[in-house]
Amino acid sequence: MKDKFLGIFLGFAGYTIFVFLDSIIKKYLVQDYPVLEINFYICLFSLIPISIALQFVTGWGVLINNKVHIQLFRGFLGLICAAIIINSFKEHAFSEIYPILFSAPLILTLLSYFVLKEKVGPRRIIAVLVGFIGVLIVSRPGTIHFTFSLFLLFIGAIILAVNVLLIRMYANNQSSVAFAFYGFVTGLVLSAVFAYNTYVPLIGNDIYIFLACGIIAGTGGLCISAASKSLESSLFAPLQYFQLLAGFVFGYLFFSDLPDFFEILGSVIISLSGLFIIYREYKIGLRPYVSKESRVRDVINRGH
Repeated sequence: MKDKFLGIFLGFAGYTIFVFLDSIIKKYLVQDYPVLEINFYICLFSLIPISIALQFVTGWGVLINNKVHIQLFRGFLGLICAAIIINSFKEHAFSEIYPILFSAPLILTLLSYFVLKEKVGPRRIIAVLVGFIGVLIVSRPGTIHFTFSLFLLFIGAIILAVNVLLIRMYANNQSSVAFAFYGFVTGLVLSAVFAYNTYVPLIGNDIYIFLACGIIAGTGGLCISAASKSLESSLFAPLQYFQLLAGFVFGYLFFSDLPDFFEILGSVIISLSGLFIIYREYKIGLRPYVSKESRVRDVINRGH
């Protein structure tokens, strides 16, 4: 029971840390630096807590496995997703961004049906359709509210779902810390390559902001990884929806953003649909939500 409470605390802490990270990026960095340069420094400094965890907790041996190519490919996809999310900070509030990203579990259900040939019953199909209605309510396509960056966020949600699908298909027994390490290393190298020609010299003490962001990103990922290991997946998976609530709170505290009626309604619909899908998959025993052997849970976040 004590481990369960610790796992819940780490899960809440991890998702709160990621929202705090997004708040810093949105407030202090995104208007002054190219997106890939921001990603480069965050990936660079995130390796500090990841390396500490490898040295003192898991050991470096977890990096030696036969799924490195899958982990590197997930890192590549994660870089694209991170760039899409950071770019959206320029125009939109968290109350618009996070609900669209949390359509990823809905997309994952569809991908699992078409790719993994998992049986998807009428209840989950209805939940997916209702969830997408929530996405439409938040994004409001066809109105002045809808922008290209919001459309890209839906592409980002697809990438998040594909990343989890890759775990289900190929790497469900791999170390989550190894996934984090390879993801950040891939992001670091590719960001360096593509950001070279658009590099903007750092202003003042911004290097310390980047350092803090990297440490926060790595620490948040480790918290979520630890929570996923200490909790059954049926309990861990719903914790990610706390990020929606944290996004509303931090959006108000940092930017005085208040969600409007459509954003609240859409967020509630998306969250309830996703939670229902998690519940149904737990009830019918679909992997990996109830797999005690799994070392990597279905984590919907851009760093893993």
